[in-house]
Amino acid sequence: SSLRPRALSPGVKIMSEMEESSGSFEVQESTIRLMTRLAVEHGAVNLSQGFPNEAPSRVMATHAAGALLAGESEASACAMASTLEPLASGGRDVLNQYSYPFGAPFLREAISRYYRRRYGLSVDAATEVTVVCGATEGFASCLRALCNPGDVVVFFQPFHELYPSQVNLFYLKARAVTLRKEQSLTSNDASSSSEEAWTFRDEELEEALRGATLFLFNSPHNPTGKVFAEAELRRIADLCRKHGVTPVTDEIYEHIRFDDERRHLSLYELMGKDEAVLVNSVSKTASATGWRVGWVLAAEQRAKKIRAVHDQLVVGCPTPLQFGVAKFLDADDFQDIAPSYLGKRQLLLDALARNGFDTGPLPRGAYYVFADYANVAKLKEMSPVDAATYMTRTVKVACVPGDNFYLSTHDKLALGGTLLRFAFVRSIDLIQHAANNLDDHFGGGSEHSINESTKAPEEGTSSMA
Repeated sequence: SSLRPRALSPGVKIMSEMEESSGSFEVQESTIRLMTRLAVEHGAVNLSQGFPNEAPSRVMATHAAGALLAGESEASACAMASTLEPLASGGRDVLNQYSYPFGAPFLREAISRYYRRRYGLSVDAATEVTVVCGATEGFASCLRALCNPGDVVVFFQPFHELYPSQVNLFYLKARAVTLRKEQSLTSNDASSSSEEAWTFRDEELEEALRGATLFLFNSPHNPTGKVFAEAELRRIADLCRKHGVTPVTDEIYEHIRFDDERRHLSLYELMGKDEAVLVNSVSKTASATGWRVGWVLAAEQRAKKIRAVHDQLVVGCPTPLQFGVAKFLDADDFQDIAPSYLGKRQLLLDALARNGFDTGPLPRGAYYVFADYANVAKLKEMSPVDAATYMTRTVKVACVPGDNFYLSTHDKLALGGTLLRFAFVRSIDLIQHAANNLDDHFGGGSEHSINESTKAPEEGTSSMA
């Protein structure tokens, strides 16, 4: 019969039904890379894993160093490489080869010291830290390791597009809880006042968390700039505990917080390693989005699962960059990061406001303005995609359409239908240039401090933000 399974040759094998069924085939750490660790532990000559102990190409290494030290252009990187070439030693090599898949010991230990020093947290470098290829891969490894196909994952909207995309990638189900612009009471030691803020409703969050497995959480928040208050974090923590949901926190903007003297507080710190998972990276903190070095903190049993997935997805992160990140964290020099964005934030907010955009609640963290163009005559009849395209092609100011940050077709129109996201992460001269372009096109009437054509200075490429 044509319906009868075709017999396979003896040399052709398939997974057993147990291994093949959804979620039952647990990802295992690489045996090859395990043997390297055993070789190190026992002082054996390592003939197990395919990596050399001799230096890589001098041309490649010096040009990579040239890009790190003089990254303005290809020409500047090449010039620096020529300067460095006589200094390259060659010979034996360790730091350009594979490190342990879950991170070189020197970086895991630096990460542990960082959390002890800044937050008073005890993090075991040997068992609870996994070094990953940026927060993006960190989230992917967490979703695959901690969920099975069909599990529910919750997050706030507007959201970074990464969240629903990865949820779909692993055959999970997304639920989005809406942040709304509402009047919110704020207080300090002297007085209380009301201001517009992005807020959530407890009953909606609780409804979404029922039956869910993970809650993806980001504060400071992209794209709104919201910094969740401690009271809000405690409400979220209580609801996650009530429904047995594990928060996975996105901490990449922890050092980009404004207008608040209190230090950063995470759900991981509030709930503890047994109830939460933390994802972070140096991309934003160190202005190094191309390095792709991050980490995941999790209790040992969760970390084992995350490490196994990470190992099979990417093997490991670039070892020389891990060395640089370890030194960066140990330097503990973060105090000037947030202040460096304040002037940029104000410049962009002012330019958007005088040209008719509603900039909404003041961004208290990260480096985005989520602006409404409903009252901008030249844009108000356009969809967000059309408006963003017009802004890029005609106004010469690129931005992201607001409907990109909402889940359902209805919410894309009803909530994101007149929103655009602008980033004030670029240098002050480029933001001033964008402000001039806005004024020239929409008639904002500011006195330009830079009088140039609408074409921006030549820049490199970028992705993921």
